[in-house]
Amino acid sequence: MMKRIMNIFLEPLKAFANRNFAEKVSIYFSKNKWFTYVVSVIITLIILFFAYVLPNIAW
Repeated sequence: MMKRIMNIFLEPLKAFANRNFAEKVSIYFSKNKWFTYVVSVIITLIILFFAYVLPNIAW
């Protein structure tokens, strides 16, 4: 039972590892420097939204 539960969480990670996903992403980011800046700005805006805007919304 415990092995089945662990497999549910680990199988998607194994699929990414088998396809060399991290290597492909790092090669893409090293070729396209501008995309690194775009992704970092988006992540920063999401963090700012969750930190400052979301707590001040009156539901």
